[in-house]
Order: sequence, then structure tokens, then C-alpha cells
Amino acid sequence: MAATTNREQISTERWVFAAWMTAIAAELAAVAGVAFGVPLGVGVLVALALGAIACKWTANRLPREWDGMCRTHRGLSLLWLIVALAAMLRIAGVAWFMADPNHPQASAYWFDRFFSAHSCYSQYWRGAELARAGVENLYDTAYYDSYIGRFQVDEYLYLPQFLILPRLALAMGGNFYQIRAVWFALEAGLFGLAIFVLCRWMGGRLGSRVALLSVALWVSTPVLATLQVGNYQLAAIALSMIAMVLFERNRSGLGGALLALAAFKMWPGLLVVYLTAARRWRAVAWTIAFSLFYCLVAYLWMGGRPFQAFVHYDWPRLVSRNAWPYVEDLDVSAINDSVPGLVLKLKMLGVKGMTNALEDTVEYGWTFVLLALAAFAAWRDSHLSRLERASCWLALLTLASFRAPFVPDIYGLITPLWLWSLVAAARQLTWRNAAWLAVGWFILDAVVPFTGTPLVGAARMAVATVSQFTAIGLCCWTLLGHLCRSPKTGKTPAVHRSNSSYADNYGPELIREAE
Repeated sequence: MAATTNREQISTERWVFAAWMTAIAAELAAVAGVAFGVPLGVGVLVALALGAIACKWTANRLPREWDGMCRTHRGLSLLWLIVALAAMLRIAGVAWFMADPNHPQASAYWFDRFFSAHSCYSQYWRGAELARAGVENLYDTAYYDSYIGRFQVDEYLYLPQFLILPRLALAMGGNFYQIRAVWFALEAGLFGLAIFVLCRWMGGRLGSRVALLSVALWVSTPVLATLQVGNYQLAAIALSMIAMVLFERNRSGLGGALLALAAFKMWPGLLVVYLTAARRWRAVAWTIAFSLFYCLVAYLWMGGRPFQAFVHYDWPRLVSRNAWPYVEDLDVSAINDSVPGLVLKLKMLGVKGMTNALEDTVEYGWTFVLLALAAFAAWRDSHLSRLERASCWLALLTLASFRAPFVPDIYGLITPLWLWSLVAAARQLTWRNAAWLAVGWFILDAVVPFTGTPLVGAARMAVATVSQFTAIGLCCWTLLGHLCRSPKTGKTPAVHRSNSSYADNYGPELIREAE
């Protein structure tokens, strides 16, 4: 993103964006401060004061091409301001609930008891406690049949080495609620960092447009609800995207460390297939090396019991899908974005022949499709612009996550929304495009609550499935569209490699600006 160093001429547009960034950062910092005994109100005031000091410095480094947008695109600028304010208020509400769980009325879906009483972080916390206690089988479901205050404890289903992260949190001291608040702030900050890193790497007008469109991510229910429940999904996405950018910058060591962390969720491992097919051997080697390193750290720290329990107890439950017995419920099956889970959806609707064997077949078939798409994307990698490569990464991450037996829409729609912002950035600023993009955003934002709406049964499934197919369609359209437009032979000249594909749309001066 182009920036100015002239400190005397900062436009209103850059001042507004800098102030918005300051407000979001203050909200996150204040929540983190609660864990260290700082009252929420005091934390907000201190963070805002510090942010105000840095606001001019930030505004001075934002893209100059934003200057004058209020005059040239008044309607769209007003729309952006409304969305930005809504994002700030929604984040403030969720932040308040994360700082004090006695205020569920401020949560993302305040009218739905499930969302205000569910915490994915509870399984990380309990799993870490059990690992510290050295129990024989920390995956035993009997350990998770309890509550922490208002939150029912989730079952821990992750790899043993993932426990390194919550064990580090336990080492910090503090109770469940304090570490839950810190986890929220860290995950949100990591997501913001990933957006910044990607925008800066893309550069030029497209990078600055993606930055502006990030307000649509921060106001979205998938992002806010995932932050609220504390699922690692958002962190895994952010780590994966930062790692891929680092690989592009030839910082394979750090990139491998981050991608190996993201692969605690397993499905980001598809990017390793992509890197292998692209012959990015250093990136692959570092990722594998750090994956083994994390396993060694976990083994030395927690012993072999978690690994034995995973292999002999948890892994068979995951493979047989017995780890998710609740997917047989119609309301739960309705919001499942899993591709193999489509078989179960049809079974819930009374379609004959929807068996477990067919679900297995769909899962194997989808795995083959993912591997083929990753290999094809890697084969065309050298011909793609930075925007196109980033779009391919997000599309592959989305489709890979949809391979799991159970993918709730709450966090299955995060990567499609981020991909939406990249697609939107490449479109001309017209009201017609804005209308179509708004429709797409609303569909991808449609996280269906369990209560508080008239959506039940088949209607609930219909709305959720439309979002699911829209996400899959957007990813496939983006992947195949970018890859099929690439040249069949030859490589893009190195000097233009990062921006060649949109040169015709935005002119050669944009290439020079981004480079």
C-alpha cells in the first residue's frame, strides 16, 4: 500500500481509518488488560490515549490514494463509514462479554443461549489441566461432562501437540475467565495482523482496497462469533496466510514455524501439498521440521500418555465420526458445512440410500479433488499475481476445512468472507457491483442461530446450505477462473510477476507503484 511521509497533509479519509484502527485496538487491549487486573473502563481509556498519540503516525502512513474518496465516491464512502461504525460497536459488545461473562446481552447472538453459553476455549483449558495432572487418557469424554460457570466444557479433540498453546496459557497463571479474555485479544490481534501482512504484500491499489474492505470482515458474524467462542479456527487461518506470505518473501524458517502451528487443525496441511507440488522445498522442509519439533516439545513436556490416548482412543472416534454424535440432530446437521456432511443432510430430509458408506465415499472423493486442485494451483503458481495467489490460498483453505465430518457455519464461513474481500477489491467501484457484492456478503454472513428466529427444520437447513454452496462455488470459481486464465506455457517476467494479471485493468503505473 502506498503511503505518504508528508506529515502536514493528512486527508480526512486517512484520519478516519486511523481512528477506526485505534478504536479496535483499544477494545482488544482493554480486554487483555482485564486478565492482569486492569478494570475494563480504565483499560479502554489508557488504550485510547495511547492510540490517540499514535493515530497521526498511523494516518500519515496510510495510502494516499484514499484521499478525496469522500468527494468522488460519496455514497460508497458513507456506506463504508456505516459498516465501520457497526464493526466497532459489535466488537465492543463481544469484547465486553469476553471481559465479563455476566453480560451475555452484549454477545454476538445475545438472543441465542447456545452462543452465549458456549466456549470452544473450554476444551483447550480442560485438556491443558488434564495434561498437567498427567491423567492416563485426557481424551476421555467423562472429564468434559461439566461446566465452568455458565459455559459447558467442550470435548478436547485436537492433536496432543496443540496442548502446548493452552499449557503456556496455564503457565501464565490466572483463571479460566482471565485467560479466555487474553485468548480472545490474541486471536483477534493475529487476525488483524494477517490482514495487514496480506494487504502490504499485495501492495498498490488492490492492497489498499482489501484494507478498506476489511471492515466487512470485522463486522461479520462468522469472525465475531468465532472470536467469542474462542475456536482456534481463526488463528489457524491467520497463521496459514501469514506463513504463505513469508514463504513468498523467502523467510522459510518463520513461515514453516507458523504453518506448522496452523496445522494443529490438520486441514491447513493442504498448503504443504501445494508447496510440495510447487517445488518449494525449503518451505516444505521447514514446515515438517517444526511439526516434528512441536511433537518433541509436547512429548518432553507432557510425556507419552497424550499421544497414546490420541492413537488408541481419540483417533478411532474421529475416523468413525463417533466424536460428533450430535450431527445426527437435524438442527446441528443443518449448519454443517462439511462436504461429506451433505450425505447426512439428505438423510435428515428423508432421502433413501444416504449411508455411512456413501459418506465415506464422498469424503475420499473430495480428498482427491482437493489434492488435484492444490497440485493444479501449484503448477500455475508462477503465472499468478499476488492477488490471485492469495485468493487460491484462501480457496484451498476453505475447501480443505470442508472435508472434516463436522464444520459449523460459525467458523466455516470465515475464509470465504476473506476471499470475498479479495474478489470485491478487483471490481470497479459501481453501485451495481456493490449491490451484487452486498448480496454475496449477506449470504456468506448467514450464521444460523439455534433459537430466536423462525428458522426451524428444513427452512433452517435451506438457509445454511445456501451459504455452504455459495462458499464452495466462490472458491471453485475463483480457483478455476484464475488458473484457467493463466498462460499455458512460459513464465511471467520476474519484474511483473506480482501484479501482471491485473495490469490491463489498472494500468502499468500500478505495477510500478506496487513494486
